[in-house]
Amino acid sequence: MDYFSQIRQSHRIRRPLSILNVFGLSVCIGASLLIFLYVWSELSYDSFHNGARVYRAESRLYEGDVLTDNWATTTYGHAPVMKREIPGIETYVRITAQDREQVVGYFERQFTEEAYCYTEPAFFEVFNFPLVRGETSGQLVRPHTVVVSESAAHRYFGNSEPLGKILTFRTATSQQTFEVTGVMADMPANSHLRYDFLLSYSSIPARSQDIWYIHGVYTYLRLTPEKSPADIEAGFGRLSDKYKTEALKHKTWAVELIPLTDIHLTPQKAYEKEAKGSRTAIVILLVMGVVLLVIGWANALNLTIARFLERGKEFGLRKVFGASRRQIITQGLLESAITHLLAGIIALGWLELLLPLIQRWANSHFGAALVVHAPFWLLFLIILITGTLFTGLYPSLLMLKIRPSEIMRGTLLHGKRGNRMRKLLIVVQFIASFVLVTGTITVIAQIRYMRDESARPMMHRMLIVKHPSFTPKMELRMESFKKRLQQEPDIESVALSGAVPGVEVANYFTNRPFGSDPSQVKLIQMFAVDCNYLSTYAQELVCGRGFSETYGDESNKVVLNEEAARLLGYPSAHEAVGKQLKMEILAEPLEIIGIAKNYHQQSMAVAYKPILFFLKEKIPFITTPYLSILFKDNPKQQQVEAVEELYRQYFPDSLFQHFFLNELTDQLYKQDRNFGWIFAGASLLAIFVACLGLWVVALFSALSRLREIGIRKILGAGKVTLFWVLTRELLLLTLVASAIGVPLSAFLLACWLETYAFHITPSWWMYLLTFGILTFIATFTLLQQVWRTIRLKPMRILKSE
Repeated sequence: MDYFSQIRQSHRIRRPLSILNVFGLSVCIGASLLIFLYVWSELSYDSFHNGARVYRAESRLYEGDVLTDNWATTTYGHAPVMKREIPGIETYVRITAQDREQVVGYFERQFTEEAYCYTEPAFFEVFNFPLVRGETSGQLVRPHTVVVSESAAHRYFGNSEPLGKILTFRTATSQQTFEVTGVMADMPANSHLRYDFLLSYSSIPARSQDIWYIHGVYTYLRLTPEKSPADIEAGFGRLSDKYKTEALKHKTWAVELIPLTDIHLTPQKAYEKEAKGSRTAIVILLVMGVVLLVIGWANALNLTIARFLERGKEFGLRKVFGASRRQIITQGLLESAITHLLAGIIALGWLELLLPLIQRWANSHFGAALVVHAPFWLLFLIILITGTLFTGLYPSLLMLKIRPSEIMRGTLLHGKRGNRMRKLLIVVQFIASFVLVTGTITVIAQIRYMRDESARPMMHRMLIVKHPSFTPKMELRMESFKKRLQQEPDIESVALSGAVPGVEVANYFTNRPFGSDPSQVKLIQMFAVDCNYLSTYAQELVCGRGFSETYGDESNKVVLNEEAARLLGYPSAHEAVGKQLKMEILAEPLEIIGIAKNYHQQSMAVAYKPILFFLKEKIPFITTPYLSILFKDNPKQQQVEAVEELYRQYFPDSLFQHFFLNELTDQLYKQDRNFGWIFAGASLLAIFVACLGLWVVALFSALSRLREIGIRKILGAGKVTLFWVLTRELLLLTLVASAIGVPLSAFLLACWLETYAFHITPSWWMYLLTFGILTFIATFTLLQQVWRTIRLKPMRILKSE
């Protein structure tokens, strides 16, 4: 049989429907491929390492059976002791975690750098980051040596030879020089480690390299083949009492070994710099990609069933003249394969067009490297084959079950063959659309809730200037700079602090009510501020007062937030004011002068943290890298330039780095907004393709009921009655889909919302709004086709019948 000529002829008769079918299918395949590329990229983090036996050791502190502290870091001393006393650790490497920004310079070229760490020579043994210049062995052994990335080498040295060059690293309190001994390839986008500078660990003062006091390093272990992570965790539990510090002696110290490839998708913990992915979001996106494919296939199957029934005489004649079962099925599969091949080619065009745009919009390079790999094309082939079988087999089998006599009578399109399947497909499409639309509304509501709850009245007026790098007489210069700024008529207030809203405070010390048992100590975040900070940020106080220079010496005074007061065991905020605290590193007690209302220092995905505000002079080694400048009105560019001019007068050798507080808040929820846009885009695509399917079903439904409509019009049926007759079944299917979609979407969204410490509760109006949107769209989709059928004259209908 000449299959191709028959296929070409059948598609020429209904060319617009064939084009719609291919277009709708290509959109669904293209969108699904984009989602699968993103999911694949997230799941592929750190898979390029030989990391089957590599784990990150993370600290867990318990009081009894209660987990009180969950950190991504360990102390500096964990790794060497574990290697020495626990059998089964082949090697380890430590990477410092609490490094602040530094100004890196090479002669006149200076840049502020955050992507640096101190690490050990075993770094290149544990991880597969290739060196492109320099000796493979012996890197990072000598003090004051550094390995830089290719992009950093080009940034500082251009096209000249980087090896042997000297880079200067300056913090607010120190200055060091490092010799470049190697250049490594840029760390890939799917690595949870993203550094441009690896500084030799031996450059750290010897007294701090193995200290058990500070949880300040990420510790990576490679185990021997016969050892399991549980063995190492149990072994640490047996030795921890020998080494844990006095301040935390009452707590149970433990470690948990996280597989290297799982780190990216584990929940965010304290001291983690990386913007983590979400396993729940990945599952939702994966389901969303599959749902879009199913919607596209359902739409194509609906159209194929209707077209096969319309072409009943063609198949009847073939069966009469002896066409075999295999030939009928082959034709159905071949037609479906051609449709999917055309749709797949167009989908690749969508991918080529949209992937760079989405990468720039999301500021992510996901998928770029995956497209050229064989697994991507295998996935693409699986999608085409699955779609071909899904949309080609059922219509062919349906035609085989129909007797030639039934086909030749011309009543096939008017019968009920395939109706159950078409109705099921419409319900599936609209269930998916209901879940996606409800999800979009919920995600938008959650993002708006987080934005509003995190908002502060002064956000657009708050300019944050980062602390200058090492300068002689730094304290004196900074105080003079602050006073000079406060003299400006357009500046309301100026404050120094160790963090700003949106930045993790991170420094933990143990504290307890003065005179209580040492076992009552609690770990609390230490927030270094000056006297102006609380008033500058209009921090609401539950009771007591904030810091003020009018009260004289305030160095022994502290302010707690509500969570810290609760953690320390005070019955109420009012009862905490006036009490004294014992801090682990101070001999004299501290007096609580006020209790601040809980607020969101970080993202609302993070629960309230216990925070203690203290004056920065009390603990000088806790730095205050942020200078907050509150303007009376929204500042203009010339006002920012005036601040920069003053800054350069006091710190001529430092870079002027600044941002507005609202920009930091926007960045904080950027990943959530991207997720919302993905949901919204998927919802629009799902509704669009579902409406294409509904329009096609309405078309063939109207054609199959032309005789009934003609008779009803002769008997006096009005247009409203006819409209109801033609649409009630399809609108009822929308209602059924919504009834199933409500509990399904409620379950899925509850799982997603649980990833936030603070979240909305989906309201009944969200589901009602979704039902209204889908009903309106369905009615509007049917309106044109139904109205056209209703307007036909009865005699013309019956004559054609």
